[in-house]
Amino acid sequence: MNTFTRRDFIQQTAALSGGLGCAAIGGLTGAAGPPEINPAALARLQAKLKGRLVLASDAAYETARRVFYWNPRTEQKPVGIVQCGDEEDAVRAVEFAREFSLEVAVRSGGHSHLAWGSSNGLVIDLSPLKRISVDPERRIVRAQAGVTSGEVARAVGEHGLVPVLGQCPGVGATGVTLGGGLGWLSGLFGASCDNLLSTRVVTADTRTLEVNAETHPDLFWGMRGAGANFGVTTSFEARLQSIDQVFGGDIHFAVSDARTVLRGFSDLMYEAPDGFQATLNLTLGERGIFLSLCHSGEETERDQLLRKIRSIAKPIKEAVRRQPFADHAEKAAATNSGRGPSPTFRAIQTVYRDRITDDVIDIIVDQLTNASPDVILGLSHYMHGEVCRVKPDATAFPHRAAHSVHLRAAFAWSDSKTNEQRLAWGDKWLRLLRPTSDERIYANYQTYETKAGSRSLFGPNYDRLLALKNQYDPTNFFRRNANIAPSRS
Repeated sequence: MNTFTRRDFIQQTAALSGGLGCAAIGGLTGAAGPPEINPAALARLQAKLKGRLVLASDAAYETARRVFYWNPRTEQKPVGIVQCGDEEDAVRAVEFAREFSLEVAVRSGGHSHLAWGSSNGLVIDLSPLKRISVDPERRIVRAQAGVTSGEVARAVGEHGLVPVLGQCPGVGATGVTLGGGLGWLSGLFGASCDNLLSTRVVTADTRTLEVNAETHPDLFWGMRGAGANFGVTTSFEARLQSIDQVFGGDIHFAVSDARTVLRGFSDLMYEAPDGFQATLNLTLGERGIFLSLCHSGEETERDQLLRKIRSIAKPIKEAVRRQPFADHAEKAAATNSGRGPSPTFRAIQTVYRDRITDDVIDIIVDQLTNASPDVILGLSHYMHGEVCRVKPDATAFPHRAAHSVHLRAAFAWSDSKTNEQRLAWGDKWLRLLRPTSDERIYANYQTYETKAGSRSLFGPNYDRLLALKNQYDPTNFFRRNANIAPSRS
């Protein structure tokens, strides 16, 4: 089987150093197209599937091969997309990819920043797997891999419960959990992976494993933060929490107050209680600067927080209310307002910083001034509360330092003539905001490679994860992810 090592990665990304590097990360930069596979072999695969095999000759192919962050650097042309009808379809797809040495991409929500949900080989699309079951007495949800975060929130909300998942309703619940999982409730209940109870995983040698703290406990540790490295997760089981309602929504400020609001946001979050989380978004578009918030504490605490927010600068609009958590969780992400037709291309750059410093604020304000209206700059997943109290080696997800923050620049466009210009703008944003040393990357937010490679993703957990990778996937069959290249590859 052909393997793709981290050395290959670095060589192929050299030309794009500091940039998105998305196509290079796929390991097939400049590929003319998918390899030729005997039509009879494809027909045999389709005959074994409960779901559907989408091929380049099918009318559905162009839609099926696309993922959310689609642009010239992430575009892939799969040999086929297996739209799974059940767990066994994932097994059949892995067998087929092994037989023909095809690079595999595993997709649930398709929101990977580096478009790892597509490939020039075979895509295993789990999105049709939508079954959810809730045990309200035990406060446990079992969900198949195609379920999104918003769908889980709605299903468990009917029982007066809430999931600990991400902030974007369209993101796959499985993917966000396997990469760590930071969201509205992380201050109260930790990361998504901290609430994971079990997974079902199809490995590279086509075994189907039930992975939890009793069976395969070593792998269960690795699944919680680096799970995409070890197989196809077809379903998961997670702990639920009980919250009545939350106070949430958006508070908007004038763009002219950008610097003041950035500094005020930093001060606000530094002293934030566990039950409060907020994301700050900045755009020259119609929404301007808006602080998206979620509070699950007492009314007196809520009122104090609102006074602090309103004292930062004069709000020009407020759209906040008390509501069921599911309503808040299903609100469109800031980077996807849902207004107007979908753009042809989307891209994103992200950076992890220890603090919101003056130099970070200066760069963001300067970049906002020179941005196009579609650009949305953001400060997301401010780290505080329970997620920071969990030891970095308790799970594979290590980046739990209090007051660290994730910066992002999301942008979208439709004119292909501006492709290079738009992507170059994102590259510049990244160069300006990358830390000068000790770079760290949250696996679910990765958009570039550092000199340290996977150690930037997994820090003190890297060596233990490497041993797991060598054990469960020694050929790096599953490599389109926040990858840990095995020492034997």
